[in-house]
Amino acid sequence: MSFSWLVFAYAAIAVFAAGIIRGATGFGFSMLALVLLTFVLPPAQVVPLLLIWEIFASAGHAPFVWRQCDGKVAGLLLLGVVPLTPVGMSLLIHIPAQAMTIGVNALVFVLTLVLLSGVKPSRPLGPLGIVGVGAATGFVNGASSNGGPPVVLFMLVTLPAATARATLIVFFLALDVLTSGFFIHSGLMTLQSLVDALVALPFMWIGMWIGTRWFHHVDERRFKRYVMLFLILVSVVGMGRALLH
Repeated sequence: MSFSWLVFAYAAIAVFAAGIIRGATGFGFSMLALVLLTFVLPPAQVVPLLLIWEIFASAGHAPFVWRQCDGKVAGLLLLGVVPLTPVGMSLLIHIPAQAMTIGVNALVFVLTLVLLSGVKPSRPLGPLGIVGVGAATGFVNGASSNGGPPVVLFMLVTLPAATARATLIVFFLALDVLTSGFFIHSGLMTLQSLVDALVALPFMWIGMWIGTRWFHHVDERRFKRYVMLFLILVSVVGMGRALLH
């Protein structure tokens, strides 16, 4: 490992807690783990670990939810993600990270409050609209490494809970594999990153197992409410951290 045993113990608890959310919702692991782990590790060390954990999590889940996945939606989202990710990355270079973090989390906070109020689109999005959601996801992901909220909010509004969860798992697997390729090419993801990630992997899997069992015991309306409340919590913490730094 490239960090102390005390840091490892804290990281194991953080990964376990984030795994519970991931198992229950199909997303949210990186959002929660990033907030928790960057208290003790630099972001440049955390982000490659998150990508590796997410790939293992999605790869373990995907075979069991593949039939529930809406492949057309996932494909259209990825079609929008690819070209807009570099645009978001260019903004990251020119706009201070603190301002970007506050802006992204504020957007998530406002959108989630709107959804909790019960406001919904008057009609389902067409193919171009779904590609647009993917583009927004790629843009936000490139600018902040936290592109989940736009696509998560879209899924929760337009798809049943089980279908949304399955589609998110498959979509994020493809997205993380693609992003990891860029990280390896740039040297940000190394063999040491893989070793560190594998050491903590069992704690994530245990958390995911608990979260998956919890998912099967809640109704769809309560599930969506829990996820939205979780997004509000994460966005508030994200804004707080950015302001403090």
